[in-house]
Amino acid sequence: MDDGERPEPTSALTETTTTDLCVIGAGFTGLWTALLAKESDPGLDVILLEASETGNGASGRNGGFVDHCLTHTFENGLERWPAELSKLVKLGYENLAGIEATVKRYRIGCDFQRTGEMVMATEPYQVEDLRNSPAEAEPYGLKLEWFDQEQARAIVNSPIYLGGLYDPEIVMVNPARLAWGLRRACLENGIRLFERTQATGLGEEAGWIVVRTQYGQVRTRKVALGTNAFPPLVKRLNHYIVPVYDYALMSEPLTRDQRAAIGWEKRMGIGDAGNQFHYYRTSADGASCGAATTRCITGTTASGRNWKPIMNLMGGWQTTSSRPFHSWKDTVYTCLGRRNRYLFAL
Repeated sequence: MDDGERPEPTSALTETTTTDLCVIGAGFTGLWTALLAKESDPGLDVILLEASETGNGASGRNGGFVDHCLTHTFENGLERWPAELSKLVKLGYENLAGIEATVKRYRIGCDFQRTGEMVMATEPYQVEDLRNSPAEAEPYGLKLEWFDQEQARAIVNSPIYLGGLYDPEIVMVNPARLAWGLRRACLENGIRLFERTQATGLGEEAGWIVVRTQYGQVRTRKVALGTNAFPPLVKRLNHYIVPVYDYALMSEPLTRDQRAAIGWEKRMGIGDAGNQFHYYRTSADGASCGAATTRCITGTTASGRNWKPIMNLMGGWQTTSSRPFHSWKDTVYTCLGRRNRYLFAL
């Protein structure tokens, strides 16, 4: 978010107004909901409310991996929806193509690159599972490729990587600039955006839904909630959402020798096959590398104390810097259903 491209916030809502659709939350969920609604019906009046500034939550602070997978890994989809998995794979590819088309149509400068992602095995037991995945996934239309240890380390030279599963369709973006680009697209399409306007409650009045804010209110026919990890306005959703924190760290610019020792020239995203969601990427200029890890722990911050351990988890690399160049955290959320649990970064 520390970027000269960050837009100035719009004015807060300070009056009572009416609309056809009120979207609450200007992260990716809310931005795309508002934009798609307006594109499908240009005559529709749409208001978008944001408690802070556009993309200021998880949407602007995540690792920037844009995945086509709708089932949070192929294995999860195969276990839960085997009869529908081919259709879900197809819809996922179509969804990613739609995201790319929107980026191109609105000329959103978000460093959109289809670099792919490599999921690395760091333990021997993970090798067999990942090695078999391409053959298991192919009948469902999913394109994956196994890289043995030598091939994987030729791409990213880490002593702890034992092999990798490559998905060539994964896209890397600058997430904050994607959010700001969608914001601009919304404004260009006539969507009314009110930032620094927190929705505090919902009510009904004479056939209207009333969205209350600090200084005004919106009378609307329909409401779309895109608040994700934040406390939901529909209280019964509290039983299904548990905030989870994502910690991210970015190195200082690497020296030429450090960069050459690591490799990683193709800028693909890297993850590991463990269950704690470690994932890594390089900056747009390739000069810095970043690591992120997801934890269900609150009250701590990413700092110099945990910088080196996370970087060592990342690839066994040593860093000459005792502190990261940038560090931050934000929430993703776990959605708890009756049978399944999913993690989303929206």
